[in-house]
Amino acid sequence: MQETAVKTARGRERMKGLLACAIDTFIENGYSRTSIEKIIQRSGGSRSTVYQCYGSKEGLFIAALQMMADDVYAAYMADYRHGRTLREEFLSFGRIYLAGMLSTRAIGASRLIFAETVQLPEIGDWFWREGIDKSYSCFAKVLENHIDAPLEELRDVAARFIEMLKGPLYLRALCQSNFHAAASDIEREVLLSTDIVCAWIQTHFASRLRA
Repeated sequence: MQETAVKTARGRERMKGLLACAIDTFIENGYSRTSIEKIIQRSGGSRSTVYQCYGSKEGLFIAALQMMADDVYAAYMADYRHGRTLREEFLSFGRIYLAGMLSTRAIGASRLIFAETVQLPEIGDWFWREGIDKSYSCFAKVLENHIDAPLEELRDVAARFIEMLKGPLYLRALCQSNFHAAASDIEREVLLSTDIVCAWIQTHFASRLRA
């Protein structure tokens, strides 16, 4: 995104509103049936601002997805506390990440990305690089505070935890449009995934756990 129309707090809020309207419109209508004009009608923005900031419909779509990913990581950083135990770190990240992935908007965006990737492989590439792969790498950096191991090894741990965490609830939400996970469902999955990965870490990294 170019640094135009977003320098002030008010401008940033307008852009967030535009991006929220954009992703909701894409989800409701599908990518091919959504036009920039349709988004502008809904958001009240201007055509010149959209093209100046995002360049194209694809650019707007990716920017809207990026905002959603950024919101999840911002929530985790806001919750971050120095001195947590490794288990507490898994629980904190797990609750925020899984709740974010199971939101109505995130599930709708996931369905849309999977549906459009064959025709628009660049969107699938972006989702892998900036969504999935980046989540592995970012959480691996957090694990460095607790485990004395190469980042690549910790990235594998982070990846296994994240995919186990999503597991049944995420797949069910993708497949069943009337399914909405309860807070108790999310908590159960987070606790189970945390127990499994912490037990595995105690076996494989016992001598490398930081005090």
